[in-house]
Amino acid sequence: MPNNGITLVHRDDSVRIGETPVGKGVFSERSYPANAVIGEITGDFVTNCPSGSRYSFEIDDRTQLEPHAPFRYLNHSCEPNCEFDWFDDDGMNGDVAPVYLIALRDIWPGEELTIDYNWPAISAVPCHCAAASCRGWIVRVDELDSLDRTREDHRSNDR
Repeated sequence: MPNNGITLVHRDDSVRIGETPVGKGVFSERSYPANAVIGEITGDFVTNCPSGSRYSFEIDDRTQLEPHAPFRYLNHSCEPNCEFDWFDDDGMNGDVAPVYLIALRDIWPGEELTIDYNWPAISAVPCHCAAASCRGWIVRVDELDSLDRTREDHRSNDR
């Protein structure tokens, strides 16, 4: 398998769960270079479950991953420092290709690990990430304009 520039450096004690202004979060206990694999996201795969849970994320149109701790507590940021990636090898999730948390940039000890949830507009909720480029909503970038129009239409109908 080509590694696509990914550096494998995960250790079990390399992250911890801690408190954040929005609840629990995941924090780095060590430095990671950009493109490093921080860890494999393990959990339970659920099929044909329309709503999932507040922690699950979509693998495909019919499958969601309900992650185990610590990575179930990854918070959203409009300026994330991590992302998920899939590789074609055997992981701890059985027959499904493993899902990894990858550093998007250099990460320092004590830094909260965050991802962009990329939710569709229909599932958008207000964002409290406090990033300089915060979109104001937890929503896919390409659906932000449609979300703004939808919200404006609803406000017009309420008058």
